[in-house]
Amino acid sequence: MTPAPDAGPDAAEAWDDLLRAEFTRAAHDVTPGPAPVAAVVRAGRVRRRRRTVALSVLAVLGVSAAVAAGTALAGDPHPAAGLAAPPFATTASASASPASATSPATPRTPATPRTSATPRTSATPRTSATVPRIPTPVRTVAAGERVQAAPGWTVWLTARGKYWEGGEDGMRQFRPVDDGNIDLRSPGVSFQGEGAFRSGLYYGTRDVGRVDLVDAKGRTTTAVLLELAGRPGWGVWYAVTPDASSMAVRLYDRAERLLSDLPRL
Repeated sequence: MTPAPDAGPDAAEAWDDLLRAEFTRAAHDVTPGPAPVAAVVRAGRVRRRRRTVALSVLAVLGVSAAVAAGTALAGDPHPAAGLAAPPFATTASASASPASATSPATPRTPATPRTSATPRTSATPRTSATVPRIPTPVRTVAAGERVQAAPGWTVWLTARGKYWEGGEDGMRQFRPVDDGNIDLRSPGVSFQGEGAFRSGLYYGTRDVGRVDLVDAKGRTTTAVLLELAGRPGWGVWYAVTPDASSMAVRLYDRAERLLSDLPRL
């Protein structure tokens, strides 16, 4: 609605007042809703994350550019760098000794192919030069002290020698050291076997390292060592082996020297 064309200034002013009054009434009739606080917060967080990502990308690009520049400088040394020091040696020459660096290379002899005619050397007892081992601790026992050596087997020592009993019949047995059949001045071992339970004497050394039992397959069982107080120069060994097959018995000192070697019994 517009005022009539022939209306004067007063009519136009009255019309404006009417419109203002209508707009004011309409505004009072409108109830404003709650402010969208959650939406504003979410939008702010999104903008903040985008800004953080952008700054991180710029930082990574800056570091990459710096590394690339450093690499380029490292790859293009100063023209006088070669005059200041000799060139670096390769990894092979750096690890070699000075003598090998100056001496000519020795030609390598081709390996001899193994054939059925080539004899093989027999296996030798292990020593400290091959497989060093920790010596077996020697348990000191009192004369007559019973030791449960294995289920059903008991071992004890006196000044006269070794006693043991057990097995299916529970028989007590004795192996003397004072009957003249053992030379306590020379290293040696004896052997007694009842099934998988094996035992014996070792003698002729005050520096025993261990007693090993070795079967035909090369399996090794290390024995337990017993001695009386005062280290009389002899003691008792015992072990439970995987089976009752024949065993070789080897006596070593603490320096891994082989003192005595019984064949498989």
